[in-house]
Amino acid sequence: MYLKFNNIEKAAWWLKTMENLKKSIGKDKLAKVMHACGSKCCGITSRMRAKLYWSQSKSIKKFIQNLNKHHIGGGRPKIINEHTIIGGYDTCYCGQVKYTQKPFLSDSYCQCSTAWYKQLFETALGKPVKVEIKQSIIRGAKTCEFVIHI
Repeated sequence: MYLKFNNIEKAAWWLKTMENLKKSIGKDKLAKVMHACGSKCCGITSRMRAKLYWSQSKSIKKFIQNLNKHHIGGGRPKIINEHTIIGGYDTCYCGQVKYTQKPFLSDSYCQCSTAWYKQLFETALGKPVKVEIKQSIIRGAKTCEFVIHI
């Protein structure tokens, strides 16, 4: 038998599942699970386009302009300084949780998005980056924001 959830039920299931996973395997292991999801969620098309835009850019500024022009990475990454970019979304793009009726209690689910940005920027730039969550919609913020350290 196949169970079918509507969008609100699915988001509630994920909320409860994330709480249970955090209790049973801990925050660090859960982050690793979600990083694996996010790395796969950043598909080959987005990665290859980002790599192409970087190869065509003469600067990080031009690269970010191209990402925004093509709405990659939420369409609004902005440069803070030569080593820091703020990325984010004005809406939650994850069909699994974007209809949540209750805020998620931790940022564990959104570790998926940190890995998505990490995969995108590391593929394009060819070097490691670090990504951290500033805020997320499913935790009650108006937007999602991530700091990308290059």
